[in-house]
Amino acid sequence: MAVQPVVRYMILCEDWGTDPQNPRRVNIFGLLSNIHSAAQPPYPLVYPELCVFLALTEGRGTGMAQIVCAFEETGQRVFHSPPRKVKFGPDPLEVTVLPIRVRNCKFPFPGMYSLQFWYNGHEVQERPLRLR
Repeated sequence: MAVQPVVRYMILCEDWGTDPQNPRRVNIFGLLSNIHSAAQPPYPLVYPELCVFLALTEGRGTGMAQIVCAFEETGQRVFHSPPRKVKFGPDPLEVTVLPIRVRNCKFPFPGMYSLQFWYNGHEVQERPLRLR
């Protein structure tokens, strides 16, 4: 059985970047826990882009990562990122940074959503996101 990586951080945000003065320091921009639709009509809402910033450890070898968004009330998947190859280095304690951008996120209804990190076809971690 394949070893799943351990998620140290899973942050929903609008963007991220490294500090120009210190490339080991990461800055998170536009932390997301709620999204309020200002459109008329408010739903369905297409959010242009969000980023799921992951910091992973204890990964081994190579695997496939993906972000899946599900509407919590029904469990229905509403969108997902394309699968992305992740290659871990030889030291399983090394932190591997994996930012995954998801574009044109279509939220059909207001309510609670679950953004899920999947690795090799298994859900590893999730974070809630509220749409109002």
